[in-house]
Amino acid sequence: MTNSIKFDRDQVIDKAQRLFWQRGFNGTSMRELLQTVNLRPGSLYASFGDKETLYHDALLRYAAQGQQFLAQCQADTATPIAALRQFVRLQVLHAEQAPSQVCMLVKTVAELSAEGSKLALLAKSLLAEMELAFRQLLQQAQAQGVYLSAPPERLSKVLQAQIIGLKTYAQTQPDQTVLAEMVEDVLATLLQK
Repeated sequence: MTNSIKFDRDQVIDKAQRLFWQRGFNGTSMRELLQTVNLRPGSLYASFGDKETLYHDALLRYAAQGQQFLAQCQADTATPIAALRQFVRLQVLHAEQAPSQVCMLVKTVAELSAEGSKLALLAKSLLAEMELAFRQLLQQAQAQGVYLSAPPERLSKVLQAQIIGLKTYAQTQPDQTVLAEMVEDVLATLLQK
């Protein structure tokens, strides 16, 4: 008789994601991870292999959630620019509800790039996918006659850098009014002539 899995894999990844996002890869001990996901070492290793594999799965989940959130913003708004505005506003103005105000992908790149980690490479590729999604929205806006201040390829990079910067700045400047104005300033620069 074989042992059956007695836990929800998605719930384990979600719990691990929140912990890793808050503490980072190196800042999360195996003991802390096992406590958080409520698994014994044997179950974790049998199901996920090791801490790095679980972190890998958590990064993929985080990136997929970001893409889904952007798609929801598109569904909720009438134009590509309105979708970007809603996405950026919610990412920056509600960052305090997340385990960390810093993007998990950015945090991974900052923590693990010097080590040449595969996780840092994965995080970089997932950031590139989000940048591509921004570019596609900007291209749609341009095709609809919206004048952009630079080519969508360049503006998608600027937008991603601005979001990263604003989320980090939000840790030092928690005034929501100031942050909302800064979000509008960032978006306005995309459309300036």
